[in-house]
Amino acid sequence: MNTFFYKSTPKGIIRVIGEDAEDYLQSQWSINLRTLPIGSIRYGLRLSTKGKVLADSYFLRVGDKEFILLSKECDGADILSLLHENIVADEVEFINETQNWELFTLWHEEKNSDLPLSNLIKPEKYKFTAVEDGFYFEDFRAFPHALSILLPVKTRWKMDPNVCPKSKNDFEQLRIRAGEVSIPSEIGSDELPQEGKLEKDGVDFDKGCYLGQEVMARIHAMGRVRRQACTVYWASTETPTLPCPLFAGEKKVGILKSLIPTEEGNSIGIALIHEKGLDTLNAEGLRIDGFTDLKLKNA
Repeated sequence: MNTFFYKSTPKGIIRVIGEDAEDYLQSQWSINLRTLPIGSIRYGLRLSTKGKVLADSYFLRVGDKEFILLSKECDGADILSLLHENIVADEVEFINETQNWELFTLWHEEKNSDLPLSNLIKPEKYKFTAVEDGFYFEDFRAFPHALSILLPVKTRWKMDPNVCPKSKNDFEQLRIRAGEVSIPSEIGSDELPQEGKLEKDGVDFDKGCYLGQEVMARIHAMGRVRRQACTVYWASTETPTLPCPLFAGEKKVGILKSLIPTEEGNSIGIALIHEKGLDTLNAEGLRIDGFTDLKLKNA
């Protein structure tokens, strides 16, 4: 059984400290931080007042008045700007530590298997374990059974020699096959969380007031959105300029957000498809401008 890892530099790591840290974050982000014990981790979203996705982050509660926010793809400076946006007289400090950390994500070649690494015990879901000078947790927003270790760069941690390195392309393929969208490239400021199924982990509908809460409550009551992120298949490694519109006949029904070439000579990606285009996607596929004999199919 082969075990792999992917080493990356998260784009946003913000430490939040202060007497009002919990209260302020509670009012700004989409999850209930009041129920998050020390040593626990959750995934949440920063929404606009219209409910659109502006940023995402894992929240690691490292103390009573201290959190670490980890975002893989949202820029730390942008998160910092959002955090400062509604500060009035709150006793809270934000420290951009993005350059100080790196992330190791680990997984097995086989599905549904635990990861037996020496000195590392698989943590409970929504819990993290201290390791070296960092944190070890189940990475439930990567793909099933992935585990991640967030470490300071200065630690110079060495991976077990029996664990093989993989590329970003390999990692992204696994994520896309699992249907996990990336923020902000695949779901962003023009999209709602429900369009990427982000409400499952990233929105608490029973918490009090926060930015975008009224829109989330309304959609939750309605039970549906008109567009949905789908994992799609492209029988070529030739990539159109992204993002690009998708057509059923001459009618625009979606947007192709990402496309990753695979070793098999084709590509997979994430597309945002209107409900009126799903039947066409599932049947003959959707057309991309400039490609007449090749269509995007449901993966």
